[in-house]
Amino acid sequence: MTEESITGPDRISFTTFLLKILAGLGGGIVGTLILLLIFILSQSILDPFLSNTATESISPIFVFILMIMIFLSSTVGNLLSSFLLSLTEGEKYKRRASAIYQTFILSIIIFILMVPVYFITATLNVSLTAYAIALHIIISAQLTAIILEVISNYRHALVGIYGVTFSILLSAGVMLGLASAIQNTAILLFAALPVVWGSIAVVQSITIMIYGWIARVYDKDFLSTQTVYGDDYGKEVESEEEAAPKAKDEAGADFLRNN
Repeated sequence: MTEESITGPDRISFTTFLLKILAGLGGGIVGTLILLLIFILSQSILDPFLSNTATESISPIFVFILMIMIFLSSTVGNLLSSFLLSLTEGEKYKRRASAIYQTFILSIIIFILMVPVYFITATLNVSLTAYAIALHIIISAQLTAIILEVISNYRHALVGIYGVTFSILLSAGVMLGLASAIQNTAILLFAALPVVWGSIAVVQSITIMIYGWIARVYDKDFLSTQTVYGDDYGKEVESEEEAAPKAKDEAGADFLRNN
């Protein structure tokens, strides 16, 4: 454990900060390119969405293709962004494989839960589907970033959660502003991934830098998972390993008999 990690998260250099921005934007852009490719291949079916004029019931085929587009693009964008972000701080994000596995599983769960939302919004008004898309992308990106922080950076996972939350609020405001300014909610379809992941890279890094400075100035790691408050005093966990149950030291025969 480095000296900085005792009183806050490790410092982020300017070079690492720039690499994080490129990593977040890179994953988001690749996801958008996949979205664009699928859209081009199925443009005739998805025209009502872009024209933003359809008011009658939407074909189930339209909803199905739209869901597949969002699932594939968001999953690839999330996996790639989290992987690239983990490479910018290899010493910090050592368990990237576990984070990627968990992200993929979560992406499938979110997709299943969003299926009725897509069908309901498409039936009511196709414009509402754009907001369902934004919701899907924002939730999946937020949870992906949180998974990366919790699995790979247990001690300062709370700092990452704060940073991700601030970035999601910012990206949601940016996307709503774009949709309002352009008067076309379909912009959310292509802008969401780069905006969300770019925001996560920038805002989360700034949050970590500001918090790290505060922790070092006051010489107290306020957001460490090992820092306790209120009635929890005296229940400190000294290390991650102590929080995990340990197997009994048994002889071979006893082990086979009990297991």
